[in-house]
Amino acid sequence: MKYATKTKTTLRLVMAMAVGFATATAAAATFRVEIDFMGDPGDGHDHQPDQIVLDAVIQMFACQGHTLILDLDDQIPHVNTLIGDPTADCSNFWNYTGATNTYRSLRNTWFDREGVDGWHYCIFAHQYATDADPANSGSGCNATNSSGRANGGDAFIVTLGGAPWAGQEGTQFAQAGTLAHELGHNLGLSHCGTANCASNSFDGTATWVGPQVPNMPSVMSYNYQTSGVRTQLIANGLAFDEALFKELDYSHGRMCSWNENNLNETRGTVMMPVDYNCDNDTQDSGVVQDVNYGGGGIGAAAPWCGVGNANLTNVNDYNEWANLSDGAALVANGTRGEAVALATLDARERELDKTPCITGDEVARIEAELGIRGGGPTLEVETCISGENVYIGPGSPLFDFGICNLPKISVESAQADSPSNSVYFFTPTTYDEANGLLLNKRGKYFCKTGAALIR
Repeated sequence: MKYATKTKTTLRLVMAMAVGFATATAAAATFRVEIDFMGDPGDGHDHQPDQIVLDAVIQMFACQGHTLILDLDDQIPHVNTLIGDPTADCSNFWNYTGATNTYRSLRNTWFDREGVDGWHYCIFAHQYATDADPANSGSGCNATNSSGRANGGDAFIVTLGGAPWAGQEGTQFAQAGTLAHELGHNLGLSHCGTANCASNSFDGTATWVGPQVPNMPSVMSYNYQTSGVRTQLIANGLAFDEALFKELDYSHGRMCSWNENNLNETRGTVMMPVDYNCDNDTQDSGVVQDVNYGGGGIGAAAPWCGVGNANLTNVNDYNEWANLSDGAALVANGTRGEAVALATLDARERELDKTPCITGDEVARIEAELGIRGGGPTLEVETCISGENVYIGPGSPLFDFGICNLPKISVESAQADSPSNSVYFFTPTTYDEANGLLLNKRGKYFCKTGAALIR
């Protein structure tokens, strides 16, 4: 007999349920997750996600044309810490069954769809133990207040029970952001887009600061997972109110790349100028700064100020929505002996083991640096965005996609190819529209970093 169950709701989202206008960025797909949660251990808290948490993440996928099925299934017994093999520094986390408080032991008991192709299994749990120093054997199992963990395949956990997570449960936004984040790992997404997360995680003093990619507007980035994409882009001086961002989202890959060896403050993000060298103005070019340490902002309060330039590189956005790869499908293929699927799963898990998901302590530090209060925005089921952030500027006539790195070369082409209600960001120059121009779509036009003349 299974443990007592509070409620059981099966949520199957169809396209018509999306609030607002849905635009697909990749072939429409269906993703399936069975969720179990740990019940009240006797102190008044439990780990059942609220309905709005599920609805918000379902809507996030619906806005891109995808169907997300979340089956909130069983309340399971509460354990304080999930462990791996304690004789091997908590390795073999996903498959160790030598104790009752392991992911695999709970999965073997509670996962109703074990062996059914295409299903992920998630536990909303308290916390887990990990190896404090994977490079050195004998460092042991240590409880972490990491927000969660995923194996890149069909297994993941959300763990918001340790201090300083609010109420040993996390805020509703932290729950939703982390659910989307850990599922994202099983859909092939990392913390850093295409970059090597492990190499971007130190501040020059061997201090772990987490892989933060401020110009990748996604809950996969440490900057935005628990604190909101839109809220923090605006608060950090990287975007402004009219820019089209949601709080809960994966990235569409449209923002500017940053060359940390040659930053232009006036250009900034094109949306906004950015004070990269922390001298309280935005007039400098050729700036060298390790900006992927933290967020943005003007002056000496920017989180990267005072950080050693230990790892200068290009910091790039990444179109995550166009590059989803379902790990549950890989698992299904791997069980049938497909070597490519097994190799992909192995590579994903190895990468994820190198870059643990954000901890409560790291969230507190980021919030303190960025002046965030209240643990992020109030969670809402967000209306879909009907337009796009469209960049217009000098570029190649062969490749003008309207993203920052490949902008539209004319206002005419931007109008012709962009959805209504888009927001247009101009690189300062003169735009000669030789054939005349009819602005026949709603939109907003900005040149925040100089002057643009359209004639």
